Amino acid sequence: MKITVSLVYAVIVLSGIILIPNAFAENVPEWVKNNAGWWADDQIPDSAFLQGIQFLIKEGIMLIPSTEISGSSETQEVPAWVKNNAGWWADDKISEEEFVNAIQYLVKVGIITVESSKSPELIAKIWVNGDISDDEFLANVEQLIEKDVITIQNDSIIKTSQLPDWLVNNAGWWAARILTNSDFNFDPGYVKEEIHPCKEASLGLDCFEETYNSHGFRGIEFQKQKHDVDFRIFTVGGSTTYGVGTTADETWPAYLQQIINEEIKDKKIEVINAGLGGATTETEYNLIKNKIAALEPDLIIMYDGWNDYRYDAELTVQNWKSVCKLGKNEGFDTIIIAQPITTSGKRVLTEQEIWHSITYLPYLQISQQYIDAFEELDKICTKTIDFRGIFDYVQEPVFWDGGHTMGFANKIIAGNVFSVISSYFGQTYSVWNNNLNFGSNESGTSIVYAVGADLSYRNFDNLNLQNAVFDKADLSNTSFKNTNIDGARFVFANLSSSNLLDRTDLSNVNLAGADLSNLSLYGKNLSGTILIGVDLSGNDLTGTILKDADLTNANLTGADLSGNDLTGTILIGTDLTNTNLTGVDLSGKDLNHPGTDAEKLTTRTILIGTDLTNTNLTGVDLSGKDLTSAKLVGVDLSGKDLTGSAFSHASFDDANLERVNFTNVLLVDVDLTNIKNKSLAGSDLTNTSFAKSNLSGVNLSEAILFGNNWMNANLSGQDFSVVSNASILRGMFQGADLSNSNFENVNLSPQTGSLTTFKNKADLKNLYHDQLIHNLFADSHCEVSEAIQVRDNIYTAYFVNAGCMNIRIIDTKVIGNDLEVDWTFANTFIQSNLENANFENAELWFADFRLADLTNANLSGADLRNAFLMSADLSNTDLSGADLGGANLRDADLGGADLGGADLQDTILDNAILTGANLKCVNHPICESGYN
Repeated sequence: MKITVSLVYAVIVLSGIILIPNAFAENVPEWVKNNAGWWADDQIPDSAFLQGIQFLIKEGIMLIPSTEISGSSETQEVPAWVKNNAGWWADDKISEEEFVNAIQYLVKVGIITVESSKSPELIAKIWVNGDISDDEFLANVEQLIEKDVITIQNDSIIKTSQLPDWLVNNAGWWAARILTNSDFNFDPGYVKEEIHPCKEASLGLDCFEETYNSHGFRGIEFQKQKHDVDFRIFTVGGSTTYGVGTTADETWPAYLQQIINEEIKDKKIEVINAGLGGATTETEYNLIKNKIAALEPDLIIMYDGWNDYRYDAELTVQNWKSVCKLGKNEGFDTIIIAQPITTSGKRVLTEQEIWHSITYLPYLQISQQYIDAFEELDKICTKTIDFRGIFDYVQEPVFWDGGHTMGFANKIIAGNVFSVISSYFGQTYSVWNNNLNFGSNESGTSIVYAVGADLSYRNFDNLNLQNAVFDKADLSNTSFKNTNIDGARFVFANLSSSNLLDRTDLSNVNLAGADLSNLSLYGKNLSGTILIGVDLSGNDLTGTILKDADLTNANLTGADLSGNDLTGTILIGTDLTNTNLTGVDLSGKDLNHPGTDAEKLTTRTILIGTDLTNTNLTGVDLSGKDLTSAKLVGVDLSGKDLTGSAFSHASFDDANLERVNFTNVLLVDVDLTNIKNKSLAGSDLTNTSFAKSNLSGVNLSEAILFGNNWMNANLSGQDFSVVSNASILRGMFQGADLSNSNFENVNLSPQTGSLTTFKNKADLKNLYHDQLIHNLFADSHCEVSEAIQVRDNIYTAYFVNAGCMNIRIIDTKVIGNDLEVDWTFANTFIQSNLENANFENAELWFADFRLADLTNANLSGADLRNAFLMSADLSNTDLSGADLGGANLRDADLGGADLGGADLQDTILDNAILTGANLKCVNHPICESGYN
């Protein structure tokens, strides 16, 4: 169906005023009530009050229901009861509605003549903003058609028996025609297209050089004083103004400069991009006050909303007020713009944009609070503008994430900004052409376009709604019996109490963001259905067909998918917490967002508590995933890269974990004794945390052990002699059960040290070891700080997760006011159970065994130089031939220990118990063989 619309924008006399349920479109101005009271008390004449009311109606501040005029103001006088009503309303004795009824009477009898300048475009915008209902909007459209304000071709509206007129000519369709001033034709072909910054998603955000001027802003150089510049504009905002993901000449401030250069020839106007990534209105206020105000701005444009939506709207409004007040004092104007993001307006989103919309749904409510405050802001600021819907009818991809735009969309923003500020340059420009690209719809099939329409309680039975678009429509209490909805869109639609979803076959329908709560999908056909962002938590999906369904960002918490065929199903960013995936084939499944690194970080599939028993995970990328408490019984993870994932409290019975990359993985409180072959052989366990886990007797052959957290783990009977390179570095074994474990010939000594100069710390020179560490390293719980000059990624991760327990100070040196510290990382066994452990010939430099139980342990031939053994239980321990040079055994129990041939050079034995010990050692006064 094709409709040619011609819009005539003129001052018109309407017999009916815009149909709005409330009497005032905005908050009631205080002076209106005052005037009503004064008029009732005869303090002002009838003419003055009536002229004021007529002005309010004309400007759309006061809204009167449709009224037929039956008289003339020349022959009528104001009835006394109307005056009485005005006084009672002023005193809050009657309602606003009763007062409006009296004014309506004055309009009807012709005492007040209503001359309205409301254009069809403005009426449509009022509908878009939700201030009038669909019926009221369509009634106004009908009146405008009758008065030839809107003209249409006689044959342009096609009435068919298949589609009722109320559906074809719905409010959403009419608003699109009016606001685009065109024969709007919707083509959904663009909705599957994607855009990514820098053209190639794999390149991330750093595929071009970003340049800054000497003032720290993005863009070309400019002088502090304007000199020959006639008008200077600063644009402030967050990364959407800065232009993240675009080149400097493709930001909206850059395009604004280009438009100004093309349109304004008689003045030199300068646009400066002062956008900062992550900036909020508070950040911007401080920037303007402390920096921009001194750079001679004539106009500051604040493009805001997205970065503020998590904060109280009152704070945002207050920041805007502060800037506007500052402008009045400093001599610059301020324009406030509420920005668009994916969830704002009534645009038909691409699937990529829908993915990102779910997170930002609260922006709808918070941004409306901004708009509600605009009347108040207009008293202080130069102008306030609502841009939330400027992309509503753009039929191309606009956003590459939740709110960032690229060149095409930035041109639209710039053009709309230009239309707002054009009056500064002595001319008035209409809203800039948005380069709307209407599809040809060559198939000849009429597509129902009902975006945002209120179609509640309607009957769609037996209609052909193939490919219909009902995004954000109200379809509550509707009937769709025997309706063809193949390919239809119901994105963010209200489907409460509708029978649409009662049918078994819902294949190829777009239900993104729809409310499916309290609906059973048991046994339904959802093949090819788009369920992006849908909440299916707790749903029994047994027998449900989900092949090729798109479950991106959907919530399947607690859902039962056992045995389901997920061939082609998209699970990117899906919350599968406690979901039952028993026996499901996930082979080849992509659980990562295909876009930039930034997009991947914010769109990760959640697998907390998921039951993946016997699931086929071949080809599935599980790196960086949260599988806390997941059931991975019987799965084959051999050879997989699980870097950065979390498996704390997970179940791995009969799972194959050989040759797995567990780098930076959390395996806290996990029982690994029942894994397949009881083996972690060949796995990379760099920085893996096994705190509180059970690895008793697990095979660690050729496993890489570096920076591990073994705190309170069960490692009894563990053979560490078979690990890769027979080397264990930076291990934390505090409180672990290492009884009967084997470290024979294992190198547990640090390989390197670090020399760091701590500024102005010379006075700490004489502190005890642990006090020194606390003062130098523990200010930020051992996180990286400026004072620490030697750091790599491993150190950083280790510091943050483990604190300072395994730092050892080797030596200190005072240099002026500074303290030079030679330090390293050592293995620590504080309070560990090492009964019967075998450390024969092990390298244990600087190892920390404080309070450890080494009863009956074998440390013969071990290198324990500078080891900490304070208060350790070494009773009956074999230390024969060990090198204990510089070791500290203060308060240690060496009763019955064998020190035969041990080297005790500089060993500290204060208060040590030596009862029954073999003291045929060397290089210490206690040695029976003499002190050499």
